[in-house]
Amino acid sequence: MNKDDDFPEHLDNLLRTVADVERLVEIHEKLAGRSPGRKHDVEVLNKSGVVLLVACWESFVEDLAIQAFDFLIEEAEKPSKFPRQVLALAVKSLREDPDHTRVWQLAGKGWQTVLRNHRNDVLIRFTGSFNTPRPDKVDELFESVIGLRVASRGWAWKGTTRDRVCGKLNKLIDLRGEIAHRVSIPRAVHKKTVVKHAHFVQRLAGTFSNQVGDFLEKAVGGAPWGRYRYREDRESSG
Repeated sequence: MNKDDDFPEHLDNLLRTVADVERLVEIHEKLAGRSPGRKHDVEVLNKSGVVLLVACWESFVEDLAIQAFDFLIEEAEKPSKFPRQVLALAVKSLREDPDHTRVWQLAGKGWQTVLRNHRNDVLIRFTGSFNTPRPDKVDELFESVIGLRVASRGWAWKGTTRDRVCGKLNKLIDLRGEIAHRVSIPRAVHKKTVVKHAHFVQRLAGTFSNQVGDFLEKAVGGAPWGRYRYREDRESSG
């Protein structure tokens, strides 16, 4: 992923975690060499890499949602800058509260506090124990927080499609679930699986960061961060 401008925190955090995954691969190679074949004694390193990659993706999604929202609320001089569906969701609790005086919380700059509380509530739901960072959950999160509809529609690049990207992400999350909830899994987890998905997660993150940046720029007239291009020589397809 090449830097064209100041590197945003959400991508910086992701790359730091991916670097930890790459170190696991290096340890694997030092212990077992680079020859092909299943290495039983070090497969735990591959499994750890998969678990860490999914955690990395989940943290990235949360960071991106927070930074996108914070940029939008800092640049918005009035609530009308926010998409209507976000405003409607944010004031739902005020409308439904028996104490009708709570509506005065919107007075002055109170609308900013109401929106921030809404953001926090949505993030708590997203990070709950029954949720995983699958495409449909990410879509729901970003529509609720910044009004970006079906964010996963933008997850495509040369040589692959949105359906393939979403399918690959779901399979990675499924594998993490098998590793986390079973003592042993029926299929081997190879080093190449970790390496391939490390590249995939980085490319998806860069694509998503650009997509959200474009959305915010259209909303307020200014870019929140620079655009990023993944080094295509590292991964020629999805």
